Amino acid sequence: MKTALRQGGARPIHLAPFGLHARMMLGGYLRHTLMIAAALMTIALTIDLWPQVPLLTADPAQGSGVFFLFGLIRLAVLRLPDLLPPFIPFATFLGVVWTESAFTESRERLLVWNSGRSPLYCMVPPLLMGVLMGLLLFTVDGLLRPAAIHVQIKEVLGREGKRLDRARSGGAHWIALPDGLLRAEIEYGPPVRLHNATIYKLDTNGHLREVDSAVEAVPLDGGRWRLLEGRAWSASAHSGTEVTLGDNSEEVETPFGEKIIALSLNTLWLHNIGLSPQYLHLPDLYSLAHAEIFARDGSGYRTRFQALLSGPLLTCAMALLAAALSLRHFAYRTRAFALVAVLLTGYLSHFMVRALYLMGEFGYVPAPVAGWLPPLLILAMAVGVLLLIQRDRGLAWSLRDLPAFRADRPGP
Repeated sequence: MKTALRQGGARPIHLAPFGLHARMMLGGYLRHTLMIAAALMTIALTIDLWPQVPLLTADPAQGSGVFFLFGLIRLAVLRLPDLLPPFIPFATFLGVVWTESAFTESRERLLVWNSGRSPLYCMVPPLLMGVLMGLLLFTVDGLLRPAAIHVQIKEVLGREGKRLDRARSGGAHWIALPDGLLRAEIEYGPPVRLHNATIYKLDTNGHLREVDSAVEAVPLDGGRWRLLEGRAWSASAHSGTEVTLGDNSEEVETPFGEKIIALSLNTLWLHNIGLSPQYLHLPDLYSLAHAEIFARDGSGYRTRFQALLSGPLLTCAMALLAAALSLRHFAYRTRAFALVAVLLTGYLSHFMVRALYLMGEFGYVPAPVAGWLPPLLILAMAVGVLLLIQRDRGLAWSLRDLPAFRADRPGP
């Protein structure tokens, strides 16, 4: 904190965002948060990697010795960006609470209170902590996670690499269209191609109007597709090979070597179908989040995009909430019941974030609500607690010196 002599001997306290106290608190936050994150990642990596050890030992090139150890370490490094992001906001909360509790037990908090420093000044270190962890979250979650998973997919490395192998078609897919259905095997590419495709077109009444089947379908510009080596049926056709479609009336199919049709199908979505939204590179995620996709995947892309943008605000809100609760309940000593209540509040906040994200991905709530409501609610909780502290200390919302101490004034 920064002081200056005034006439009459009073010492006003001014905000010093990068002063000695702020740097000391920020260092404690970072140290304890990284320790908690390391502990959580040790547990998460053990659970994640243990079932994958047989996949590494089955590879003759990595079956034993130094090669196995190197392969395991490399896989652990690639899995880390996928496991770490969900824990960063909660680890930030725990790290701030740990530091504040230790600060109280060392009696340094009492010195700060007796100096007359406004509690609002004490929010600068957690705010800086939230900004730093928010940048880390965006980098790991938005940039490193997609890059790491695509390395695993390309090399068919580990459980996720095998599960998401894009060299396999994954069997036939049923895809809803604005005016019908599509059944096809997908060659993810690039370029994207469809094999053994059958397109069912419906009329405005929902009745089957047209069926096109082809050995292969290739995308063209302008939402058009080229069908190769197939057959076409329509309700108005009266020539070709006779077939029966579900009743006793005879209908006909017309063979063709090549046919161009209009098909409302997003090729970028086809290329990434089967991949979770968090595994998409930012440009692809942005495009799919703003595209018209006739599938439930659209809400997942939009929620993921909003959650990625709101991530830095979430870490700031969690850090501010942890600091505000600590100032309120750990002002002079750390009580066991208060500590449990604060930790439970942080956990419930973390649970609320994950629950709303899931609701957004499945389309139960709009994507902006799922992405931005949790950090805004947590931030509102932090502001409410700060208001109580300021009221108890007689400061309201003013950034000024503490009024003259009175023995009967309740502490925070």
